[in-house]
Amino acid sequence: MRPTIAVVLLLGLTLAVSCGAPSPRSRRSFDEIQQLVGGKTAREVEDLLGHPDSRRFLADDEKWIWWNYTVLDGEHYAPEIRGQVVHLEIIFESPAAAGVAASPRAEWRVNGPFAVSYSRPAGSR
Repeated sequence: MRPTIAVVLLLGLTLAVSCGAPSPRSRRSFDEIQQLVGGKTAREVEDLLGHPDSRRFLADDEKWIWWNYTVLDGEHYAPEIRGQVVHLEIIFESPAAAGVAASPRAEWRVNGPFAVSYSRPAGSR
């Protein structure tokens, strides 16, 4: 096979493989977002990250999800998941859960170390 044909085939194969992989919607890594939103209200988080793709109401909390939003970046992630695009999940706690009078949902806060998490898209390794 001629070298130019081999290069064209290799380039085409590379492009075909990369087309199916989602790219993150945010330039920030998961860890950066986790630090950024800690203690913020729902209104502040929406201003920073945009409107979530899904909102789920839990018992006293609300969970927001952004699909394919960020990437796992850093040496503390296993090599096989480092660089992987993930769904961002944030749980907002109602102030009523802490005994405070009811407040609008926009004032609910990201509270605690496990309030910001991620899930891997179906089919990801």
